[in-house]
Amino acid sequence: MKEPKITRIIVDQKVADQELVQRYKRNNPKAEVIEIELTDELKDAMFKQEATPAKRDILLTEKQGHTVKQCPGTDRTYRCCNYHVINQTSNGPIDCTYCILQFYLNNPVTTVYANTEKLLTEVKDKIATQPKRFFRIGTGELSDSLAFDSSSEYSKDVVEYFAELPNVLLELKTKSNKIENLLKLDHKGHTVVSWSVNPQVIIDAEEHKAASLQERLKAMEQVQAAGYKIGLHFDPLLFHEDWESTYPDLIRQLFEVLDPKNIAWISIGSLRFPPEMKDKVLEKFPKSKIMFAELIRGMDGKMRYPKPLRLDMYRTVYKALRQYGGDKLFIYFCMESAEIWERVMGWSPDDNEHLDYLFAMSLYEQFPGLMAAEPERQVYADGIPLHHEKADIPGL
Repeated sequence: MKEPKITRIIVDQKVADQELVQRYKRNNPKAEVIEIELTDELKDAMFKQEATPAKRDILLTEKQGHTVKQCPGTDRTYRCCNYHVINQTSNGPIDCTYCILQFYLNNPVTTVYANTEKLLTEVKDKIATQPKRFFRIGTGELSDSLAFDSSSEYSKDVVEYFAELPNVLLELKTKSNKIENLLKLDHKGHTVVSWSVNPQVIIDAEEHKAASLQERLKAMEQVQAAGYKIGLHFDPLLFHEDWESTYPDLIRQLFEVLDPKNIAWISIGSLRFPPEMKDKVLEKFPKSKIMFAELIRGMDGKMRYPKPLRLDMYRTVYKALRQYGGDKLFIYFCMESAEIWERVMGWSPDDNEHLDYLFAMSLYEQFPGLMAAEPERQVYADGIPLHHEKADIPGL
């Protein structure tokens, strides 16, 4: 995967002296640089202009308000893991047909918040409010964590900052292979580098401008050798011809490269999107086939595959993960009901807080020294009974 050429760097005067701005300029010497006094009116006009290829206009501005937020879960009927996110960048160069960001961020400009010190100080302040809790915080909700890293070098800031924090893991989630900066950093075991993964047939058809499977596998091998923890996200699983064989084969290839002992977590989820997004996908990606599968409206109002199909896909992937990766992998569903957990894995977390606690316990047991003390259940949810002993829960 080649990082797209940035054509314009638009700099809000408020952040003109920030180091992140200087990096974008230094690493893109041929880009046009425009310094402006950014107003709401000018920003609105900028976002309404015709899209540039691969969103190659970068707006560097100041983040106001809170940056560290809880991952937006859906209806509590579905299990959510109480993950937190840093919204430092919005938009990016990778164009996946199924990406929900095209519905929420339908504009041609990639916005980058350059006041890095404020963003990172907020992380430190947030985790200090609950020093006995172990947090998981990622940067990949509104943009790929690494796709622009050759320009921003942002990974250098966050990885080394998180390395010194006592009760948190940073997750960098990507579909790229832009890991060069990571290999030079002292992460001290506090960063998980995660990949969203799909068979190559899906990458070719639906994940435009993303790294190929082989490029991702090579990148995984390199960051694993550099001592990073690894995350895998089979999310979304996409129905396609021969999916029963392509997903197990993908998992086989992953574990030819990865040591299960280095995997922090694995998520499984299926295609889901607001009903209004269907027309946008068909307009933007007329060759995509994903919208022609059978879809129903779920309990959260989003379109999903019918439950029997989801169960078939989940069981196939879960079985292959256990076959190739073993019984100790920590595997969880993203935005699925307790019924789905039970029918696929044979157990389910009691609620979102219980799942958060189980993450912490799994990390404590798998990576000695990561935490100062064993997680306490009451820190995550006082008064909620624990119905499952650790021996009954795969991955713990």
